[in-house]
Amino acid sequence: MSKIDKWNEKIWSFFASVDLAIALFIFISTGAALGTIIPQQSEPEMIVRFFSNFFSPTTAMKAYEIVSLLDLNNVYHSWWFTFLLFMFALNLIVCSVERLPYLLKSFKTVSTALPVEVLENMPFKKKIENVSPDVSHKISEILKKKGFTVNIFETQDGIQIQGRKWSKTRLAVYLTHLSILIILSGTLIGTFFGFRGSMNIIEGRGLNFAISDSGKAIPLGFEVRCDRFEVEYYENSSIPKAYRSYIRILENGEVIKFNGKENVVIEVNQPFSYKGITFYQASYGFQPSEHAEFRFSYFDHNNMEHNISAKFEEKFNIPGTSVKASVIDFSPALGIDEQGRLFNMDTNMINPAVLVRFEQGDKKTEQWILTKIPETWNTPYGKLKFHEIWGAQFTGLQVRKDPGVPLIYIGSLFLCVGLFISLFLRPVTLFAKLSKNRLDFYCPSSKVSSISEKQIDKIINKLKGEKV
Repeated sequence: MSKIDKWNEKIWSFFASVDLAIALFIFISTGAALGTIIPQQSEPEMIVRFFSNFFSPTTAMKAYEIVSLLDLNNVYHSWWFTFLLFMFALNLIVCSVERLPYLLKSFKTVSTALPVEVLENMPFKKKIENVSPDVSHKISEILKKKGFTVNIFETQDGIQIQGRKWSKTRLAVYLTHLSILIILSGTLIGTFFGFRGSMNIIEGRGLNFAISDSGKAIPLGFEVRCDRFEVEYYENSSIPKAYRSYIRILENGEVIKFNGKENVVIEVNQPFSYKGITFYQASYGFQPSEHAEFRFSYFDHNNMEHNISAKFEEKFNIPGTSVKASVIDFSPALGIDEQGRLFNMDTNMINPAVLVRFEQGDKKTEQWILTKIPETWNTPYGKLKFHEIWGAQFTGLQVRKDPGVPLIYIGSLFLCVGLFISLFLRPVTLFAKLSKNRLDFYCPSSKVSSISEKQIDKIINKLKGEKV
């Protein structure tokens, strides 16, 4: 054998090693665990702050330098993690190619009678005395009905019966290997050909790009417009109960309809997908702009409702009167304490309130109107209800495209099937030896001895039921 052949054999043996598979699995698991603990694709300040919870500021900075050097803040896109996945896939392929031909060859091997010494050394044995000479045919019929492949041999020591069942299920381990390769392929495809980002869209506005975790703009090829954003809070609390976005998709200037509707609702745990890109409701915030509109309902003396919209400091008429009004101040969460004093509760839109200035000739008055406190709606000039400030909230959407997901689903299905077959349909081999009036049962594997024992007990009960 030449030196090249020896090196080829060593390399092949290295990649076919089970020890390599175990080592790679440990390294991949460790890397995935670090990726779960350490903040991923975050700003340096956030990572330093994370380590500051456990170490001194100086040590935290050194820890960040190590993390940055080893790409531990971007584990799943790092070169070493990708290399480990590649090595693991290569190991699975080589192991399968190394062992599969021997397994396939074993299915074609012609069964032969085993020596008595081999049978007696098997871990499981059971015997029955005083059986009839023709019991071998009855055992053969019972085994065939139970799905066994039966071979009968005449030997010097008597008649030997071999029954095999589910022998082909040993191929399930290769289905498991294939499923892991498919899942790894799907993961790598999603890593290199997909993306993850976010979008903060103000009500009434639209965006046609997302910002990736690394801060780069990702063109979507269409526009996502937020027509409305709503937040529901628990009563007397700043904790959000639910929040949702009403969005439209515009492509080439035209609105895309879904099930005949222009608007699509995105909520937490209710994402929306279009052209392989999925949008998740992730966050929200308050960002007033010059385009924001304050929306009111005015009820005149006949209790007729009039809808009013105005921008900040823009004067509007009170219907049926000579009074002009304007919004001169705003608070997203205004409350009233026990002494009747106003105070800001939060920065979120928990209880929006506006300070309205009324002008009638030379007379000017000001009054706070709170959305959730009806008593504040009554003014000297009628009932003025403040609904909302539209165009001042933004919806935070998480955007993700992962073309490898279908492969991951297929691989996961194959994995479940392979594991089920491997765990619950293990090959069962039974041997029976009939000599004179004695019947002996054997099983060569201690791993399935409990299964074999049940099968043998059923055969024995069947034979006793037929009075043999």
